[in-house]
Amino acid sequence: MGRGAPPGLTVPRTTRWSRALGALAVAAALLTACSSPTPPAPRPTPAATVPAADPAAQSVVDTLVQAGRTGDRAAFDAATSTVDPTFADRARLLYGNLVGLPWAVLDVRLRADREPVRGRLRELLGPDAWQQPATVRWRLVGETATAEHTVWLTFDLDGDRPQLAGTTPPEDPDDPDGAVRPQPVWWTGPVSAASRDGVTVLAGPGQSADAWLDRAVAAAAVVRERVRAGDAARWGGGLVVEVPASRTAFEAELGADPGSYTGIAAVTLGEGSGAGSALRVVVNPDVTRVLAPLGVAVVLTHETVHVATRSPDSPAPTWLVEGLADEVALAANPAAADGVAEPLLARVRADGAPEALPGDEAFLAGADDLAVSYAAAWTACRYVAETWSEEDLQRLYTAVDGGQRLDAALQATLGTDEARFTAGWRAALARQARS
Repeated sequence: MGRGAPPGLTVPRTTRWSRALGALAVAAALLTACSSPTPPAPRPTPAATVPAADPAAQSVVDTLVQAGRTGDRAAFDAATSTVDPTFADRARLLYGNLVGLPWAVLDVRLRADREPVRGRLRELLGPDAWQQPATVRWRLVGETATAEHTVWLTFDLDGDRPQLAGTTPPEDPDDPDGAVRPQPVWWTGPVSAASRDGVTVLAGPGQSADAWLDRAVAAAAVVRERVRAGDAARWGGGLVVEVPASRTAFEAELGADPGSYTGIAAVTLGEGSGAGSALRVVVNPDVTRVLAPLGVAVVLTHETVHVATRSPDSPAPTWLVEGLADEVALAANPAAADGVAEPLLARVRADGAPEALPGDEAFLAGADDLAVSYAAAWTACRYVAETWSEEDLQRLYTAVDGGQRLDAALQATLGTDEARFTAGWRAALARQARS
């Protein structure tokens, strides 16, 4: 995907929005997930290709999944260990989520590699207990793509029969699978579900699934009406929005280091191995709770553009990907556009217009002047929409998304080349900065 992501990892598109006190203006600064301070390790080979080392343990996992999906609490409890008292609440959480979600697919396959338990767990569960990674593949009713995650399961023995005794990674694993990894939202805490019109919301405690569903349905409707670029022409309108209970749960779901996503309002996350994986919008409630409704609408519309166009799979330059999403979101919510370009215009007044459009590296976390880079992306796309048309902007995106080089796509769709396009954008910025 050309943005520094680890092999096999679908690059999320992330959005950081801030709101000035007493103002409706929403200033955009959007980040790609390959800019995360500690990107997750490459995803392992799916477990379906690796035989499980212990058929008895796999049988226990199958029993747990089936019991959860059918509401058989007795069978679920019989397959879980009570030796570690701290696991009781965790087991109840998992059972509640398994029972409550609208599953189309739920499959958990153990991988062959396993780790002995260490430290407190070894003292508690005994020397025969072990921890083992598993690949979780899941899809909700109405979705067309299946998500894939790696989780860790702990087993102890009741006589010679394995039982599930925990779900935490090894304390000190020797392999990279023990690193912080993305987790399913229903793995990080209790969730409730609400669905309508092809849109599903999974909400953590303290979040209203119904309220978020109203917002997400509205965003999906805007994108269905306005966007035909790239894969959006084939998008059926399906959308899954996940709203964890807190920033901590948000970062756990992303597999991010604590604090590394502070200020980021939402992420379009590819939950699977490579192109075609399930795309979900994951919301950071610590940020969105301080946004006005208008700001939340812009965030969700922006992220839904990424889902519809499958932009994490796109070869298009980041300025075009993010600029298009901003242009759609802000055109649909024009009151939010005031002030978005100001960080760039202030730079133009001081130093003149930038010589070139920002490269992909300008959008990475830790890069200088992120607000300026994102303002440049939006104003470049706004320049296309105003000088040519919104339809031509989407035609340009579709051409580049389909593999055309930018210069060739500009010639084919706008009748210009990259040098003349950049010069026109710079002149438009200079005029706007003087006005």
